[in-house]
Amino acid sequence: MAKLQLRKNIALLSVWLGLVVLSVLAYSYNPYERKSTSFDKDLFAVDNANQSISRIELSTVNFKNTLERNSNSWTVNEKYLLDASMQQVFFKLLEQVSVQRPINSENSGKIKQNVLDSGVQVNIYGNERVLKSYTVGGDFQAMRSYFVHGEEVYLMQLPGYQSYVAGIYEVPENDWRDRVIFDGIWQDMVSLKINRQKKEAIEFKYQDRLLRIQNQQADTAEVMNFVERFNYFFVDQFLPKDHIALERKESFDNAGTIEIEGLDKDKSLKLELFKNPEFNAYLVHINGKEWAAIRNERMEKIWIELEKLL
Repeated sequence: MAKLQLRKNIALLSVWLGLVVLSVLAYSYNPYERKSTSFDKDLFAVDNANQSISRIELSTVNFKNTLERNSNSWTVNEKYLLDASMQQVFFKLLEQVSVQRPINSENSGKIKQNVLDSGVQVNIYGNERVLKSYTVGGDFQAMRSYFVHGEEVYLMQLPGYQSYVAGIYEVPENDWRDRVIFDGIWQDMVSLKINRQKKEAIEFKYQDRLLRIQNQQADTAEVMNFVERFNYFFVDQFLPKDHIALERKESFDNAGTIEIEGLDKDKSLKLELFKNPEFNAYLVHINGKEWAAIRNERMEKIWIELEKLL
C-alpha cells in the first residue's frame, strides 16, 4: 500500500478508515469457511547460500549435475572446478528467488504434470541435511517459471528482474565449469609462442624478470600489456561433442596456434585455433583433447594488439 501523502485530506482519510473497518467486519461476519490467500514468498529461498549449502543436486531424465563444496572450492560432478561467476549468480538467485503466487487455476494440474515430467529435480543440502527439495520447470517463451513442492505449484520470480528463473537450473555440465584454461599469470610462464597462418611466428621468453619478445625490438611496457592478456586465460565456452560447430569443423580454416610453456609443466598449454566466417567464435582445440570456443571479437583484439608490437 502506498504511503499516505502528508497533506491528505482529513475527511478522505476518515472515509478510507471507515471502509477498512467495515471490510474487516464484513469478512469476519461471513459464515462460510474461507481459505487464506496469504503465502510464504520466501518458501524456496536459502539464507546465506554460500555458507549454508554444501551440495546441490540437479537431476532430469537427461542429466544429473552435482555441485559440491570440497574444502574451499566447489566442483562439478567431481570432475571440474565450478565457475566462480556461475556460482555467484546461482547462489544469489537461491537467496532471492520468490513466490509470485500459487497456481490454483484449472490448469494447475497440467502445469504440475509438465514440470514433473520434464523439469529439474532440485535437492539442496547443508551438511548432509536436506534444506530444500522441489522440481523446477517452465515456459521460456512466456518467461514463466514454476516450482512444484508436494501437491502445490508456484509461479516464481526474481524480484526486480524480468527473467526465466528456471533457466539456470537447466544449464548443462559444460556451462557450470570453470572456463580458465591457464591457471596462472605471466610469471608462471617460461615462454609464450604465437604462430598464425601466413605470419611469422612470434615468441616471448622469460628474461631479466620479464617476458620479452624474441628477435624483435619492442616497447617493454607494451609487450607486458599484451602478455598479461594471457593471465588466467579462459575460453568463452566448452563445447559438447554434438555441438553444431564441431559437426561442421571440417569447414573451419586453420587460424594458427598459441603455446604456453609453464614453469609447472602441468600448466603448459597448446591451443589450435580454427575460424569460419559463418560462426561468431573461433574453435579451440585444447591440448589435442577438449574443444571450446573463443568469441571472434576477443581473438581479433588479441591479433590487433600483437600487430602493434611488430
